[in-house]
Amino acid sequence: MAQEVQLALQLQRMDRQLAQLEAEIRGLPKKIAELEKQLESHERRLEADRAALASNQTEIRRLSGANADFVEKIAKLKKQVMQATTQEQLTAFQHEIAFCETETTKNEASSMRLLEEGETLAATVKQAEVALAEERVAVEKRKEEAKALSEVDRKKGVKIYRERQQLGKEVPPKLLEAYERLRRKHKDGIVVAECTEAMCSACMMNIRPALMQQIRQYPDKLFNCESCLRMLSYNPPVSA
Repeated sequence: MAQEVQLALQLQRMDRQLAQLEAEIRGLPKKIAELEKQLESHERRLEADRAALASNQTEIRRLSGANADFVEKIAKLKKQVMQATTQEQLTAFQHEIAFCETETTKNEASSMRLLEEGETLAATVKQAEVALAEERVAVEKRKEEAKALSEVDRKKGVKIYRERQQLGKEVPPKLLEAYERLRRKHKDGIVVAECTEAMCSACMMNIRPALMQQIRQYPDKLFNCESCLRMLSYNPPVSA
C-alpha cells in the first residue's frame, strides 16, 4: 500500500478514536441527567403515594370524629325521647335517631374500606422508600463510574492527540492539507475509503474502469474518488 495512504489511514484512525472519545465525554452530562431524571420521577411517585396515604388517614379521622358526634347526638336524642309530650315530637326524635344511626353505619363501612386501602398504601410507601434508597445509592455509584470512565477517556484522548500531533509532523504538507480539507468536508470521519471491486466504500459509487486500472497499476500513487473526492485505499479481493 502507498506510504501516503498508510499515513492518511493512521491519521484517520486517530481522528476517529478522538471523535469517539469526545462524544463519550460530551455525553456524560446527558447520562447523568437521565439518571437523575429517572430518580426524580420515582421520588415524585413516592410523594404521591405519601400524599394518598395522608389523605386516607385524614378521611378516617374525619369519619371517626363524625361518628363520635353522632353517638353523642343519639344519646341526647334518646333523653329527649323520654321527655316528649306529643306523638309528633316522639316521631321526629325517632327519625333523627334513625338518621344518625344510618350515617354512623355508613361511616363505619367507609372507615373499614379506608383502613384496608390505608394498609395497602402504607405497604406501598414502605416498599417505595426502601427501593428509592437503594436506587439513590445505585445512581450515585453509576454517576461516579461514569465520571471515572470520562476521566479515563480524557487521558486516553490526550495521549492519542499527542501521538496525532507527532504523526502530523511526519506527513508531507500537501497530503496533510488535503487530508484536513477532506476531514472538514466529510463529517462522518471517513477521509480514506476502501475501493474493492471498482466501488468506493464510502459513497458507494462505481469507479471508472480507467481510474481503477490506474489504481491497480500504480499502488504507490494516491488517487481520489471522482464522486466524493475521498482518498482511495485499494483493497484487492482475495480468492478463497
